[in-house]
Amino acid sequence: MWKKYTIVIAIIACIGTVLLFIIKDLQQTSLVETVKIEEQYEDFIVHIRIEETSEGFQVLRSVQYIGNEDIIIQHRTPLTQVTINADNATFTGSPISKQMKPGFQYHPQQPLTFQALEKGDHKLFVHTQFFIGGERIDIKTEETISFQ
Repeated sequence: MWKKYTIVIAIIACIGTVLLFIIKDLQQTSLVETVKIEEQYEDFIVHIRIEETSEGFQVLRSVQYIGNEDIIIQHRTPLTQVTINADNATFTGSPISKQMKPGFQYHPQQPLTFQALEKGDHKLFVHTQFFIGGERIDIKTEETISFQ
């Protein structure tokens, strides 16, 4: 008699667990569309690409130099900071020097990965900061990303 009750309870628990995973999977939000941002400041273009992944979404970042002469930039980590729903970029670490040749596209960081956000619109803040000859260059932009 107890065996029957134990088996019934185990079956109900298994079915409940499977339903819980199915419901959780159905409720997960996804990025509505891939977002591309290009923000130009003088001889520099900041490229941002936001794309969906199986875990949420990732942000790819690079800076392109389109000037005519070789230059050296210095930056702290990260070169391009991306924050969501708060404009609070922080740059830390020792300065890194990089020679930039005309047409060079610089990818100093691995992609940023984020968990999927709640359904709706979210504000993405992008801040790139570097130095040329001691002069600080700040390139900022905002974009709205949507999840459904």
